[in-house]
Amino acid sequence: MTNRMDYPAPLRHKLMLTVLLGIACFLIGFAVFLFWKDQTTLLLSLAVLTMSIGKGISFNRIIAAGEYEVVEGTCTAIWPNPIRKYQKIKILDSDGNECSLLLNKHSKIKVGSRYCFYFKETDRITLGSSFFDSAMNADCFLGFEELPAITEDTSGNEV
Repeated sequence: MTNRMDYPAPLRHKLMLTVLLGIACFLIGFAVFLFWKDQTTLLLSLAVLTMSIGKGISFNRIIAAGEYEVVEGTCTAIWPNPIRKYQKIKILDSDGNECSLLLNKHSKIKVGSRYCFYFKETDRITLGSSFFDSAMNADCFLGFEELPAITEDTSGNEV
């Protein structure tokens, strides 16, 4: 079994926050139940806790099995779309290959910085429309982290 501390940091944080959010909702619902005897709030908070734990277990299985894809590279361009909830990010990997990613417009991505993006493995087809593709693959993005810049020593080798 894989140690949770060996998980990539963004995925480990997302896993912990998913479960902690459910626990916090349940504690608030339990406090409301104790003070005002509101059973509906208690049941709803219990439902949120159950779904949160279920999502956490599912997410833990994905990470432990390594069923995620990693895209690593330097951000070369960002195209925000004021009408939609995403922005198009152009990434250049170390081999010179370019790819475009659709991410939430609130993602703090900077041009010229190196990033590592994590996505759930999927067999979904692409339809050719960025709107439909992003809608179909909305749950595939797991997280990202900024990587340190690559520096070269005096001999021209990457460090």
